[in-house]
Amino acid sequence: MEGPDASVGIVFGESSTDHFTFIVNPRNELPRFGEFLVVKNREGDEVLALLKSIRNLNWLMEAGRGSYDYVEKTVNVFSRGILDKSEEILATAKVLGVLRTRDGEFLPKPAPNRVPIKPGEKVYLARDEDLERIFANGHLRVGKLIARGNIEVRLDANRLVSRHFAVLAVTGAGKSNTIAVLTKELVDNVNATVVILDPHGEYQRLSWPGAKVNPIKATIDPGRIRLSELATLLGIAENASLQRRFLGLVYRTVKEEMRRDGKVVGGLPFLEAMEDKIEEWIRVYENTDDKVIYYYNEKGMETPRKIQARDLDSLIRLKDYIGELKANFGEFISPVDVLGEIRPGMVNVIDLSGMEEEQMITLASFVLRGILKNRIEYLKAVRTNDRLTAREILEAYPAVKKPILVIVEEAHIFAPRGEKNPATLWLGKIAREGRKFGVGLGIVSQRPKKLDDDILSQTNTKIILKLVEPNDQRYVQQASEQISEDLLSDIASLGVGEAVIVGYAITIPAMVKIYNFEKDFNGHYGGRDIDIVGEWLEGKEEEVSEEEAIASLPL
Repeated sequence: MEGPDASVGIVFGESSTDHFTFIVNPRNELPRFGEFLVVKNREGDEVLALLKSIRNLNWLMEAGRGSYDYVEKTVNVFSRGILDKSEEILATAKVLGVLRTRDGEFLPKPAPNRVPIKPGEKVYLARDEDLERIFANGHLRVGKLIARGNIEVRLDANRLVSRHFAVLAVTGAGKSNTIAVLTKELVDNVNATVVILDPHGEYQRLSWPGAKVNPIKATIDPGRIRLSELATLLGIAENASLQRRFLGLVYRTVKEEMRRDGKVVGGLPFLEAMEDKIEEWIRVYENTDDKVIYYYNEKGMETPRKIQARDLDSLIRLKDYIGELKANFGEFISPVDVLGEIRPGMVNVIDLSGMEEEQMITLASFVLRGILKNRIEYLKAVRTNDRLTAREILEAYPAVKKPILVIVEEAHIFAPRGEKNPATLWLGKIAREGRKFGVGLGIVSQRPKKLDDDILSQTNTKIILKLVEPNDQRYVQQASEQISEDLLSDIASLGVGEAVIVGYAITIPAMVKIYNFEKDFNGHYGGRDIDIVGEWLEGKEEEVSEEEAIASLPL
């Protein structure tokens, strides 16, 4: 508010507690869409507002008045000076709240405005120092205000992680860049432990100067996962109750027999032992009169069961499922415990690329369950001063000593709307209960409307890049209390790398230009589109004709 008249306009026409219109001062620089403004209300409090629309009017050339010939004559008859004097620019602003009380007290977070804006009051650009105090007091540098490129925006890491977050956008809008920026800031600035479930291998080359990145090859140990997870891994349908029943029988029996024999329970040998056991039961049906098999029940007791004719098909199909898994995905079967590979204070990238969705869901369920349950068990041991248990947990899973953030890329694969799978169960548990145990969740998706309603609604900070599909926009709005009708139009108008950030980790909603991970942080990651034309054209100058190639062959 400097100079003889630094105002950008005067409140004009009807105003309220949450909106006002002003006529723009033509003698000063035109304010831009998304700019932050200040104006006084009727009680003299300074109110912070956001410029939502700006339009150009000319009283001599109002829409709907006259034909094309009339307009053309108006332009030709009146001088440019007269036309310019008849021109006005009107803008509409949304009130964000009281920024400074009439006695001069600054409020770091705008308080509700209870009285209307007074017509005739002058409107000013918000001070840089005030915006800095609002937006630059967090741990994580994410970008700069679109309307005020000199103002850095930071997010509060505690609020971002403990109350969970979502990054939502169409393909190519900058999701991967945003995640790269967030993870770099989390690890560098607060020594965070981050786990990324990476379905497409986008983050396998994640790096920046001084980066602490731990790439983990995704493997599954069938001896460690739950029965429901193993059924999903094998592709056994939910309604195939008999196949699932026999899977449970053979799973527990082989596990118990291997344990009693002192063998390692896991990896390909475990699957092969399951195949052998199924084959043994099939032979019992085909070659014996009583057709009785023996299995171990949940209590570890050997129990008889007579094989019926209808059981034979389920056993044969179950053996086929195991054979198909070994043949098609044997490279992912290993006794290595992925959870034990996670390292504290690093970005741990679990590469799921090459897996089918069933395998991804199974591994995601195992990782999510393991992180939450082991973190809970560790905290329980610490609270009860059970040092032996705490030490055993940390020896196997060192990362659970500190809070953990799990980021799930392509989250609609693991938590599809209207469907349930083992991963959805544990994502939901972390979303609802993770805050109490220091397990945070970040979900990333290009198709929000395909995401589970409950899980998306539990993310209290949303970083929304460009969303074009109206159904996606509406779905995100329904899942978030912070997204109003007018923010939807902002989301649709965003450019690449621009985002609307709303929620618990930022003081007030803001339109932000996210930092470019490569240019601003000298970092690298995957996830970018391949330059198809460039690769096609590469080496074109060196190509020779078929005749030239033949002529160059040695005689």
